Amino acid sequence: MAILGGEFALLVLLSGPPAALAAVEKVSGPLGERLGLHVLLKRTERGQRKEFLPYRISVTGFDRPGIVSKVSEILARRGVNVASLESHLAYAPLSGTPMFVLEAELQVPSEVVLAELRRELTAQCDDENLDLSFETVRKT
Repeated sequence: MAILGGEFALLVLLSGPPAALAAVEKVSGPLGERLGLHVLLKRTERGQRKEFLPYRISVTGFDRPGIVSKVSEILARRGVNVASLESHLAYAPLSGTPMFVLEAELQVPSEVVLAELRRELTAQCDDENLDLSFETVRKT
């Protein structure tokens, strides 16, 4: 659930027998209209399970357009799955300067050379005068 563009959004993954899913599809349109909701349904397929390494990144710096785009472009080129990504503004303690904060949970395919990924992200952040934290997520 999130507020996107001033609108409340809810994303739900349903699974079940085909007849039950068909029943949900049948009633969702009329129910959405009655409640004043826009309901979008899309059938999906189970993705192929690949071996991955869980990582977390944090990128911070002065707020400006394009930060998410540049970071996600690097990740996409290397086939890294972004399991979650959140961004927000935080204000520097002494100056009150708005600082952009991006935090993401990544699923890095096991064949990706981590040193190269880290080097490319670091170079991009250095070019943009951003701070980068790149750390493994310990499985419990």
